Amino acid sequence: MARASRGKSRASEGSTLAIAPGLDVTTPYYRALARAMTKRARVWTEMAHHDAVERLKSNTLTRGETLATAQLGGADPSGLARAVEVCEGEYGYDEVNLNCGCPSDRVCGKGETEKRFGASMMLDVERAAECARRMAEASDRAKITIKHRLGVRYDKTMMKHEETDCYDYVVNFVEAIHEAAGVEHFIVHARSAVMGGLNPDANRKIPPLRYDEVFALCDEFGRCDFTLNGGVNSLAQAKELLDREDGKLAGVMMGRAFYKHPCMLADVDRVIFGDAACEPALTRRSVIQRYGEFGDGVYAARGADIDVKSRKAVARKLFKAVSGVTFGTSTGSKMFHRAGDAMLAARYDAIPPDPSDDRPFSVNLMECCVDVMDAAVLDKPLVDVKPEGDQTFYVSPREDGWDRRNRGEDGAPDACARALKTITI
Repeated sequence: MARASRGKSRASEGSTLAIAPGLDVTTPYYRALARAMTKRARVWTEMAHHDAVERLKSNTLTRGETLATAQLGGADPSGLARAVEVCEGEYGYDEVNLNCGCPSDRVCGKGETEKRFGASMMLDVERAAECARRMAEASDRAKITIKHRLGVRYDKTMMKHEETDCYDYVVNFVEAIHEAAGVEHFIVHARSAVMGGLNPDANRKIPPLRYDEVFALCDEFGRCDFTLNGGVNSLAQAKELLDREDGKLAGVMMGRAFYKHPCMLADVDRVIFGDAACEPALTRRSVIQRYGEFGDGVYAARGADIDVKSRKAVARKLFKAVSGVTFGTSTGSKMFHRAGDAMLAARYDAIPPDPSDDRPFSVNLMECCVDVMDAAVLDKPLVDVKPEGDQTFYVSPREDGWDRRNRGEDGAPDACARALKTITI
């Protein structure tokens, strides 16, 4: 349901469904893969420290996609302000986010207080508000948003009361930033952050989800928009949350569900944004072709004199981003990763490089996919993609496995491959 009862949304275009930032995941390569499947969802960069951004040393901010948010980390108001200018002026981002929710010791456990950021910012409300204010002042066009949690605590048993981990504390945090900087869009991970006792993975599992508090914030701050993050594993669940309570939420953010099963992104524009289904429907083959062409562009930008080591490093990063396209299919991730390693070794290991091997990355990638994926998998329309995948996998023969040696001259699986046992789980 639309947000008609709450007036015009302050959230940036595409924020109705956003792909959460993930360290070493939402790279420019993964974002290109996402954009090959959805034109409407908002993609986010990995968190980049303002110092690296200021010095133009952050590789993750390289931008070619639309509807993209640059996420910054740091606790220095001046440094963050300069980083906003770079994100907007050098890269053209229309939204810049300040991370106030990451619980990792790498960002929260620094010795000097002024160097701690992430979830530590929620413990220093004045500093967080000043950072947001300076960022807003430095921005000419880009919207400034804040990503935070529903509080911070030190007791990992979740049994003790801590005044920094309650609804009233979060209300004060949001109010301080809104009044100081005019920020009108908050992305809320609907859990508390546990400092010093849980690693980031445990911080996504042990603190309970508190969706009701996010909806309460929508009522508390009628002039602000809120996006809910945390524990959303399917488009159906995202749609249900967006429709809940007359559409109070400005958006829903999903992360690990898309990292694990990126093909779900092919359904986003239809299910979440109400667009007509693609004609013809997207398939793994068409997505891989689009992404491969993006890879060709990456190599073209690097120039013909790229050295062998860099040539393979780029190919490895490109393949890593696309390696989840086989999730839930008969191919399986292990088999696809082995095929990828074989492709990288065969096409990118030669020293000196074979001058006759000038095939584009898109050709190498497609050949790799055709080698291990049946045509039925490659050409199946990506419509109503299930979060759990097809729930089948193949057990390879003990010695040979399913690789190119087990295929006939025409590329079809031979008797050995056909004899693979299918197991349903």
